[in-house]
Amino acid sequence: MLYSHPGVPLIVHLRQVAESCRQLLTNRNTDFGLPEGLLADLGYLAGVTHDVAKGTRFFQIYLLSPDHKVTGPKEHALLSALLAKVVVEQYLARFDLNESDRKLLPYLVFTAVKRHHGNLKDFADELFLEEKANILSEQVSAFQDESETEAILNELLSVVDFSFDWASFKLYIEEQAYLDEYGDFSLDFFDLGEYEDLPADAKNRYFYWHQLFYGTLLLSDKSDVILKGIDVPSATQPALAALETYRQQKGFDKPQSSLDKLKNQAYQETLEAVFRICKPEQHLYSITLPTGLGKTLTSLAVGLALQQKLRLEAGRLVITIPFTSIIDQNFGVFQDVFNNPTSDILLKHHHLAEPAYKVGDDTLDQDKSQFLIETWQSGIVVTTFVQLLETLFSNDKTKLLKLPNLANSVIILDEVQQVKYELWPLIRQTFKTLGERYNCYFVLMSATQPLIFTPDEEITELVPNYRNYFKSPHFNRTRLINRTRQEVSFKEFQQDVIDYCQGNPTKNVLVILNTKKATLECFKTVATTLGEDKTDVYYLTTLITPYERKRIIDRIKKYKGPKQQVIISTQLIEAGVDVSVDTVFRTMAPLDSIIQAAGRANRYNEKAVPSEVFLYAIAEMKRASGMVYGGDLLVKTGNVLKAVSETDEHGYLSLIEAYFEEVRKQANVLVSQELTALQALEFEKVGKFQFVEDQDTESVYVQLNEEAEQLWEQYVAISNRQDLKPYERKREFALIKARFYEYVVNVPLPYLPNGVGKASQIVFDSEKEHFFYVSRRSNPSACYQYNHDNFRQNTGYASVSQPQTHHH
Repeated sequence: MLYSHPGVPLIVHLRQVAESCRQLLTNRNTDFGLPEGLLADLGYLAGVTHDVAKGTRFFQIYLLSPDHKVTGPKEHALLSALLAKVVVEQYLARFDLNESDRKLLPYLVFTAVKRHHGNLKDFADELFLEEKANILSEQVSAFQDESETEAILNELLSVVDFSFDWASFKLYIEEQAYLDEYGDFSLDFFDLGEYEDLPADAKNRYFYWHQLFYGTLLLSDKSDVILKGIDVPSATQPALAALETYRQQKGFDKPQSSLDKLKNQAYQETLEAVFRICKPEQHLYSITLPTGLGKTLTSLAVGLALQQKLRLEAGRLVITIPFTSIIDQNFGVFQDVFNNPTSDILLKHHHLAEPAYKVGDDTLDQDKSQFLIETWQSGIVVTTFVQLLETLFSNDKTKLLKLPNLANSVIILDEVQQVKYELWPLIRQTFKTLGERYNCYFVLMSATQPLIFTPDEEITELVPNYRNYFKSPHFNRTRLINRTRQEVSFKEFQQDVIDYCQGNPTKNVLVILNTKKATLECFKTVATTLGEDKTDVYYLTTLITPYERKRIIDRIKKYKGPKQQVIISTQLIEAGVDVSVDTVFRTMAPLDSIIQAAGRANRYNEKAVPSEVFLYAIAEMKRASGMVYGGDLLVKTGNVLKAVSETDEHGYLSLIEAYFEEVRKQANVLVSQELTALQALEFEKVGKFQFVEDQDTESVYVQLNEEAEQLWEQYVAISNRQDLKPYERKREFALIKARFYEYVVNVPLPYLPNGVGKASQIVFDSEKEHFFYVSRRSNPSACYQYNHDNFRQNTGYASVSQPQTHHH
């Protein structure tokens, strides 16, 4: 008897995977314009064939001998893929298809099966098999039992009313007939431009057809192996009614204050709009509302209502948020709404989320938990932009596993203005394709709605009278004072900040600069000038640990004493940090960042008068700011603000609309390299996509306290365990990862003084250990300044030997 895994007969595994592929592809209302049921049948055929080449004696001996003896080429994916292509080609003969589908689909099934253990390569490179021809001939004549192999195939293929002759396949491989065939296909399709001549829409269709197909095979194969023997929880969609009940219990439906009335009105109006406006053929929606209107629950309601209205029974509700800190916050609210639900109802997934999947009162073991979390096996998934976009543009099998679970989903992007305009053309095209082909629905939420799609024409607003909310007296919290028309020196700017703090001792002040270097310099000036008896001064950049940043923000939020609070920060504070100050000083930045910064003042309309937001252009910072944000966005912002000396918050909306109109013109002329690669089926090139570009950094672990010291010791102990395979070590570490990274600072490699490139390492006073520089509790590094009780000393990492030169 042939086996696929120890103790698992090959026929059993093939049947499981084939049935699972078919079921996954049947339950999804995808639309690729193929005859009814064909996609599911092709999935079934891929499942049946994907491991057939495990039937060679090379593989069987390797699998079943105790010491895994290697007696010949035991790899199985390529030969199985050649078989899959032949089977699919013969099967397609029954259907009336267009020419390019008939030609191309068998080859797309081939690459999906060929790579079910690896990552995808560019399609054109997959078609050259000369180097493997001799191995394939050796393998095909080494089947342990040809009649059993043929019997397995025919038993499984009879389900789709199909039979297969093994002898002719064997001959096809032995005579290497496939070499010319694949070569001719490659010549026609790529070199002679048959593929290139197809319309862009057809190319998008093929790419996402392949990714869905590949992801489905992976998901089915992995599930059969990892989830063996457990009752796999299927994703459970909670009902909108649960949220309505929660709102009643909290009294949200009977608001008292005028702001609460406004929140309730926004909630009800948006919800009614979903039931009134949404229709199955319209896949793109937006929600534009000022911050502070309870968007968290409104977005949840919209998602659940869309599912209900459009009967998306098989889909997920995926809520994506740019920052992990807000994910944790919103996830907490949702847990509350659904009364601490199990993981099949609600799940959180980001790179630091703990791998624990709850079923009933139990948590599944780590392997299974991680798999279920990474494949989004849940009704509601709260995750990051990174997880979503790096799945849509990927060649990595671990990321593509979750793609099948995106079909029929409602996908909400909160704070969508965080997507940089360079990605607009790619996202615009992809979301349209996913709407049409995967039956996905997208909701873009923002107080400053970017123009990724043309309003009314491509995207439908769910708050038709959103302008009225922006005009409400509740949302006139700040006043922008534009001082950029006269450049000042950095010295003058710092003096202005100090004069203001001294002249307004009861006001809490936030200063936001564009680089860490400038932030540190300003902090030192302010901290040495303003006395400790009347003022607390805090330094906030990514060069201090997340643990310290949280501690500072909590402290400021809770502080009720008489001292003035002054925060000197980089733009990290604009990202969902809910502090509220009296006054903001901001250096020139793109307009949406300026508005985000303004949102850190008088956030809850708690001050008697609108807070002042002073905007400055600092002469020495022009170049560095351009490096951080791109000079073109700063120019556009300058143009929009040219005529404005000051404006209250009610004026922001028209400014932001004018600004994004300018940005859109620029986005429209961009050619997206990812889109070009995707349309050429260059999977590997597509996989280079990064939502956040990797910086060249090195990591410093700072033992600030006893917990940090213990976590470091645990990490070292795991790293030193020789009895664990690398992935097992990774799994052990996953349990402490989130807490561990609270004490890590990522320091950019400094630029070399002569301006040619970057140094190969950061400055530190001890050697790296296990990939980290370490500042020990017993022996703190001179490169890291921390004092538990005196925040004026807490400037985090600085290269001690030379003044800091590197920009953010």
